[in-house]
Amino acid sequence: MAVLDDETVNRIKQSIKWHPRGITISDLSSKLKMNRNLVAKYLDMLLISGQVEMEVIGAAKVYFLARRIPVSALLEFSSDLVIMVDRDNKILQVNEPVLALLGEKKERLIGHGIDEIESPFIQILEKSRLAIKDPVPGQNAIESSCIVRDEERHFHIKQIPTAFEDGSTGSTFIIEEITARKNYQRRLEISEAQYRGLVRSSGEAIAGVTVDGRISSWNPAAQRLFGFSEPEVLDKPLHILVTEGGHEELGTMVGRVHRGECIQRQEIQMHTKSGSAIDTRCTICPIRGESGVITGASAIIQDITRDKLEQHAREQEDRYRNLVEDLNVGIYRSTGDPNGRFVWGNTALLRILGYKSLSELEEVRVTELFTKPDGRTQLLEELRKNGFVKNRILQLKKPDGIPILVSVTALAEFDERKDLIYINGIVQDITGYGEAGKHISKESGGKTT
Repeated sequence: MAVLDDETVNRIKQSIKWHPRGITISDLSSKLKMNRNLVAKYLDMLLISGQVEMEVIGAAKVYFLARRIPVSALLEFSSDLVIMVDRDNKILQVNEPVLALLGEKKERLIGHGIDEIESPFIQILEKSRLAIKDPVPGQNAIESSCIVRDEERHFHIKQIPTAFEDGSTGSTFIIEEITARKNYQRRLEISEAQYRGLVRSSGEAIAGVTVDGRISSWNPAAQRLFGFSEPEVLDKPLHILVTEGGHEELGTMVGRVHRGECIQRQEIQMHTKSGSAIDTRCTICPIRGESGVITGASAIIQDITRDKLEQHAREQEDRYRNLVEDLNVGIYRSTGDPNGRFVWGNTALLRILGYKSLSELEEVRVTELFTKPDGRTQLLEELRKNGFVKNRILQLKKPDGIPILVSVTALAEFDERKDLIYINGIVQDITGYGEAGKHISKESGGKTT
């Protein structure tokens, strides 16, 4: 039978498809209601053309749809570059992607040896053929590069031993262009190098973490913060940095990161190599690979111990201010330099000194409040000598020049060099007491300045 009827061929192939375990000639002719000999002839033609396969099971021939891809289909539909050569390395066939890459017509390639064509791309086939001396299917692949149209291109080349219909042998080169992948890898390597440089030069502690929670990288800032060198922490669980009470909290954070969340500015208590506890603020975000799969995490750790102490101090100061705000005596804090500036004062102090607001009082030098030129100097000398004054009677003046008499009790605050830096004091207006105020001063050993 010289010509296959397309409709009959389709019916036979469809029937075979419905029987993935295979079907015999007898069963096929029975289902299609066709002459057994005619079905056998069709099957022989389909077998020769590679569209069906046959296995002998017992005494029966069982037919399946072909699992192999015909060479013609490989050439026509493959997005890879495909070149077939005979045993003398003469080109027998090429597909359209090859022609498009080289900008050549098929006639200029077919029938010529790969060593005769002056093309860097064709010449890498000769190099790959020599590199693979004994081709073994599935194990013959190399990567090579060449210049094509003034651009460097990268290729992954497979050489497959091939037997042709006429009984001759040769090879089929299946070539995948990997230029984009190579360029991506190169950019990725540059980006990773830049990232590593930024991480190592960063002033913030940064640790890389694997998917199972182990430390994979450790920058110098992390070593300065925690005291651990890089070899001491690499491949150790991140939990070694956390106080025992924070293990569960850290485990929850890492679990959220593994689910794709980015933990922003989470506060957690950690400890240094010496065992000292430190308050930290952590940002932990997942690192994803090229396919989007989470491959690890990056943790940025900030030491906020000082911030916490300052916050606590501010809270204590706010409580103190709220406590003293309603007192009838003036409470103040001023600098300890010769002229002096008020840092803070309560409402009673403003009322006693005659100022409307603290900002207005902060603009005035403390020395300007004294009626006597050396009044401030004498007070500072006594504070430096004794560290405090008690019930000291001072004559001050209000902004309009009206004098007032006050009783001051103050405590000096020194720095590590024993320099007077701040004065914290209590002021009571005793102007109305007159001679009684002087009597109180003498009883307490106070002096009027």
